[in-house]
Amino acid sequence: MFRLQKALWLTALVGGLAVAGSPHANAFIDLSIPGFSAVLPDPFRITFDENGNGSYVQNGLPTVHPVAGTVILDPTAGIGGNPKPVLAYALPEPVVAGTVLIPEPGGGTGDAIRFTDATGRLTGVTDPATTIMIYYSELPELGEIADLADSGFPDNLTAGNLVTGPTEVGPEGNNGFTYRPGAPYPANNEYIGISDATITVPEPTSLILLLSGLAAMGLAGRRRARKTV
Repeated sequence: MFRLQKALWLTALVGGLAVAGSPHANAFIDLSIPGFSAVLPDPFRITFDENGNGSYVQNGLPTVHPVAGTVILDPTAGIGGNPKPVLAYALPEPVVAGTVLIPEPGGGTGDAIRFTDATGRLTGVTDPATTIMIYYSELPELGEIADLADSGFPDNLTAGNLVTGPTEVGPEGNNGFTYRPGAPYPANNEYIGISDATITVPEPTSLILLLSGLAAMGLAGRRRARKTV
């Protein structure tokens, strides 16, 4: 009897370890939270901006790994959809698929990040080989220079797993956010998005006034030089 109980205990222990070691163990993965680590314990913290500059650290180690965002056609457009060019970052591990809305301080959605893969998955766990994070930002206003992420939002923004993340902090044009789908890193993944400072192009009227002012300054300078001579 004792041997039978011991054998059953060992079987349960081995089975429990196998489940804990599985990268898709639902007991440790919340499939309703986009970006949640699907490989525990092996989380990462990624920092990224709207122009493809990024890096990440993993599993609490100090080594910084650079990661460059690239512009691709949005794989989540779906059959019959109209895929647009979007800024995507390759992630080091599979995560829970879905979309996170990033509100602006004054209301409305300023940015969004979407966790998916080459198949355009928006629920469940992403494919480890093709896991990506798409960074969407609003279309630029008149006179603004567009960042790579300024592609606007997809038509199916609210499809699949959807949560509202943290509100942006900082002044408009130079703000950011930190999204934590679970416990703070290094217990789970962490995503630090940075919005670049806005660079504006002068409107035609302003440009004419600017050129006129420069011309007047140049003429006044020549007059002063003649008087000195």
